[in-house]
Amino acid sequence: MTKMLAFGPGWAMIHLAGGLFLLSDVEVTYYRSRIDDVLREGRPTAWQRQFLMDMRQKIERYGPRTRLTGKQMATLRKLTRLPGHADLSFIKPMPSSQEPRTRGRHRYHWHRGGYRRWGYRDFKILALLLMVITIAGGQMLAERLPDGGHIAFQPAASSAGFQTQSFTVTDGDTVRMSDGTRVRLVGFNTPEKFEPKCSREAALGNRASDRLRELVASGTPVVTRVACSCKPGTEGTNRCNYGRRCGRLTVDGRDVGEMLISEGLAVSFVCSDTSCPPTPRPWCR
Repeated sequence: MTKMLAFGPGWAMIHLAGGLFLLSDVEVTYYRSRIDDVLREGRPTAWQRQFLMDMRQKIERYGPRTRLTGKQMATLRKLTRLPGHADLSFIKPMPSSQEPRTRGRHRYHWHRGGYRRWGYRDFKILALLLMVITIAGGQMLAERLPDGGHIAFQPAASSAGFQTQSFTVTDGDTVRMSDGTRVRLVGFNTPEKFEPKCSREAALGNRASDRLRELVASGTPVVTRVACSCKPGTEGTNRCNYGRRCGRLTVDGRDVGEMLISEGLAVSFVCSDTSCPPTPRPWCR
């Protein structure tokens, strides 16, 4: 059974069967920003830092398809909660008879029965909310454009696609380029570490991610852009590979997929020009 849960002004969280929560587009943007703030400015413990980094990677990979357990959701809310008075309640409209007043150079606004001065965090949250509204509005507009919002932009799948960019490893078969582009590496599939079906898959997924980082650090890595195996006109949208681009990663000329397969940390996953077979996940058998 699926139901909607209210979460803040204008927010909606989807509660799925089995105690899972599905993040909305607004929540993806909000939690991505708050996690970055806490990691950069806060003082999380080693465990909290690792948890936030794992959540950040999961949100980056799955976007609005991110699913969290009730415990993960509660922990994420707790660690990213805004301190003090810096909440979203000041966004509520004021009664017409209660106009904001100015004292010197400081702005005051109505808050829970009285006026208080706007602080740095208030302006920061207001800017964040405006950014979220802008992104949500753009997504709504995109949904109304022809072909699911995909504007005529189809870069050629040339060998020079990503070669000038650096990147970070998200998991065993996904990297993130320096410009923010998420790239699914083709030709192989590694165990899931974010949503594993069993403990063995989770352990192998972490090993595959660590091994890919070792391979990248051992030589000269190059990510080459290739066309995704999707219907024409859908690449770059959520209807194709969850919005990710596609590419091949080599280190000193060797394909990392072939190396991971030979080490038992991946399996072959070959697609046609426009579609893929069911994703192989044999690790829980």
